[in-house]
Amino acid sequence: MNTPESKLRVAPTSALVLSYVRDLYREGLSGRYMQHIDLSAVKELVAAVDHISTHFGPIIQLRKKMVRYLIKQFINRYPRQQVCIIAAGLDPLGLTLAEDYPMLVTGIYEVDQAWMQEKKAIYRKIASHLPLPVTIQTDVTNTIQLIRQLRDAGYDASQPTIIIFEGIIHYISEEQFRDIMQCFTTRNGRNTVIMDYLLVGEEITTPRFRKMGTELVALAEKALGVDFHRYSRKKVLNILELLNAEVYNIYDMQAAEYIMQGQNQLYNKPGDGVLEMAAFHL
Repeated sequence: MNTPESKLRVAPTSALVLSYVRDLYREGLSGRYMQHIDLSAVKELVAAVDHISTHFGPIIQLRKKMVRYLIKQFINRYPRQQVCIIAAGLDPLGLTLAEDYPMLVTGIYEVDQAWMQEKKAIYRKIASHLPLPVTIQTDVTNTIQLIRQLRDAGYDASQPTIIIFEGIIHYISEEQFRDIMQCFTTRNGRNTVIMDYLLVGEEITTPRFRKMGTELVALAEKALGVDFHRYSRKKVLNILELLNAEVYNIYDMQAAEYIMQGQNQLYNKPGDGVLEMAAFHL
């Protein structure tokens, strides 16, 4: 049994997200993993977020469900694929994929600049029989180091890869994003990227969602000490064009909710919500 003293206290960014998606990780190894995580450090931040809007939790959960949905769409694109999760944090997605797709995935690489050793220790404790995922601690914006450490860990750049780029683009510059993506560019578009981005206020249709987005970003920036980058869909498409990416699809929250639930209850207009998701081949 894990007492509060023995649980891993999580950094604010990871803890905030995990606080809203923990219900998605109740089964199997991921459920056991979450028993080792202490989320108490962000109780006040979660309360402050919920005071602004109760929609943040559903949006984060919907984003997480869409990542899983899109992985399922692409996992059979090739007989065997690698998965690279950039800025993986303490989310156990890699563990879930190792458990769900043991015959389809040749390698799972979780990369972040902190907490990877602690995450590895939990994996060893609850799933020592699984060779995957591999955790790599490195600065993802240092692309030379990123590629070297991926290679040293067993990543094969000649093999098709699904790259998960969830919840990170708003923390880095456009140039840094392009540099990271160029590390995974191929001649035949065999790699697939799944990502999300925060919308600029002008593209959030409903005034209450626009207000919510502005207030949540301001709160998060103050709490985490960072400046968030927000994008229009046109801007994202322009960046992807510069990367010679083949766009598979872009999903606003209205489209994502309909895909996952078969109806729209929270997001009834295009542009509702505060973020969009994109899937593309590189």
